[in-house]
Amino acid sequence: MRISTQQLFSRGMDNIQDANAQLQKTQLQISSGRKVLTPADDPVAATRILQLNQNLSLVDQYKKNIELTQNRLNLEDGLLNNVGDVLQRLRELAVQAGDGSQNPDDKKFIAAEVEQRLSQLVGILNSKDPSGEYIFGGFQGKNQPFVQNEAGSYVYKGDEGQRFVRVDANVVVATGDNGKEIFVDIDSANNTFITRPGTRNTSDPPAVISQGLMVDQEAYDAFYPEDLVVVFNPESAASPPGPNFTITQASDGKPVLSNVKFASGDPISVKGIQFEILGSPQVGDTFFVQSSAKQSVLTTVERLAHGLKTYNETPEGRQALADMIDSTLANLTNAETSLLETRSRLGARLSTLKTTQALQDDVSVLTKQVLSELQDVDMAEAVSNLSFQNLILQAAQQSYTKVTSLSLFDLL
Repeated sequence: MRISTQQLFSRGMDNIQDANAQLQKTQLQISSGRKVLTPADDPVAATRILQLNQNLSLVDQYKKNIELTQNRLNLEDGLLNNVGDVLQRLRELAVQAGDGSQNPDDKKFIAAEVEQRLSQLVGILNSKDPSGEYIFGGFQGKNQPFVQNEAGSYVYKGDEGQRFVRVDANVVVATGDNGKEIFVDIDSANNTFITRPGTRNTSDPPAVISQGLMVDQEAYDAFYPEDLVVVFNPESAASPPGPNFTITQASDGKPVLSNVKFASGDPISVKGIQFEILGSPQVGDTFFVQSSAKQSVLTTVERLAHGLKTYNETPEGRQALADMIDSTLANLTNAETSLLETRSRLGARLSTLKTTQALQDDVSVLTKQVLSELQDVDMAEAVSNLSFQNLILQAAQQSYTKVTSLSLFDLL
């Protein structure tokens, strides 16, 4: 077989390049700490490494979700604890107000603190999380949930939404609770009512209706669960002519009070309840008094403050105050029960997060171990290979030098 000079050179260069490529690959493995540098090195291992890295990324995201959810739930739990402290103080004030030794001035002083505690309570209920969202607003996290209307009453402007976050492939946890569930939809100790203006009223600025006050529980119980509708009539309906309204039963339109003269802010008493309408309602404007088995904790506090400020030192006034104190204490108990139930649910969620976090930590450790076995280079073996490959490269270079230096002329 004939071997040309070109073949000698090509074969020698190929050997050098192969040895050099193996040496460079080993050097790169040592410097990167990875034995699988490209999918071509080990297609099966490369696929498995990609899957494990994706799993680790998912676990890291779950762990971040767990941390954020824990922080938010701990913040909510702290706020609910503060609400409980305020309710406890309000309970003490209600008991103090029911003390027969307190004169009307004392009750007004108590009412002033009740109003301060109400402001404190509203501030807690309108708290934000570190991201700037209102904690108790439901899905309406950007909007203040508890807002004071023109009549001075607090109304809930959030929604009933509840956000969830995934903390494991098969586990989702609520990140909070909406204010309506905790603070508004509270079972009332007695039959009660809520008030609201009609949506088609035309007065500008809009006339408003107060939360109202229970003045005779027995009279209202006899009327319950009927609703009332306040409708403003033409001025000519009253004698002498002037602003006036009629109150009817919502179910059948039967008049309860007819053509009653109206003055903004004057108390309106009917069927054992009392409320005020403020503003200048137009003809046809309506206001609704709806029976309810629920009462917001803020309404309970508002009615306590209003009842103390308007207290009359008469037998009827003392009886009304006693009834209001009893109702207030019972409603505060229901509000505290709502807090305890919510905090119990929070505790269950935090326990779930703690267990899931421990599981994710274990999964992360095991995944990293398997990943290390697949992709991490054995340094002792790699250094040994590097020395051997360096020796091979040197031998190839020396062999190439000797072979390429041979000539037939040396034999002449």
